[in-house]
Amino acid sequence: MGRVRRGVAGCVLVAVAWLAGPAACSGGGDDAKGPRAASPTASPDPLPRTPPPARQTVGSSEDACDFTEPFEARKVKPYLPGGPAYEGNGPHPAVLFKDDIAVDESEPPQLPGDWAPAATNIDTQLVVCQYDDDSHDSRTVGTCTYLGGSNNSGDGEYDVQTARYLFRVFEAATGEPVTEFALDGTTSPQQTCPDSALFPATDFQLVTSDALADKLRPFVAGRR
Repeated sequence: MGRVRRGVAGCVLVAVAWLAGPAACSGGGDDAKGPRAASPTASPDPLPRTPPPARQTVGSSEDACDFTEPFEARKVKPYLPGGPAYEGNGPHPAVLFKDDIAVDESEPPQLPGDWAPAATNIDTQLVVCQYDDDSHDSRTVGTCTYLGGSNNSGDGEYDVQTARYLFRVFEAATGEPVTEFALDGTTSPQQTCPDSALFPATDFQLVTSDALADKLRPFVAGRR
């Protein structure tokens, strides 16, 4: 099982032009009766400048979730240090990371679109981390069949098995735990099988997006 989602943070640099007024002067000799030196013309005040926004450091999914085994809460680091606190009315923008190797980011589960943070990722309040539950005893519930098998030796078929996943939710700004729960994968074999695969292989049922959203809704959409 493997699919990891990684976020990419962008940085915009703002160039600021300085405005300086010329200084004018006239002068004379040392003769006390000659014209006195004119006072320099005062430079106009610079235009008000808006400082560029502070650069927001976004952590990696590995740092924010600790996908190493066994999981250790003390290794979890803030995903968005200095970001907004998890408080007030929802929705509280959230991101989802999985400990699997990404082969198709469109596969479930996904968070509802209106829970997503801004494109600049400066308002993320919650990090949702999905882990494989290795204590779950898998059983076969179906098969995936493909034309052409190993080394073109014939049709390929492999098992679809049950799976359970652990979800841990952390505050993005601090890395503090918010909640933890487990969900079973419930996608049918037809929904689970990818369009193509290497043979032989095994695939596992996935959590549906609706099931994950229902479990998270009180934390993301509700008042903190």
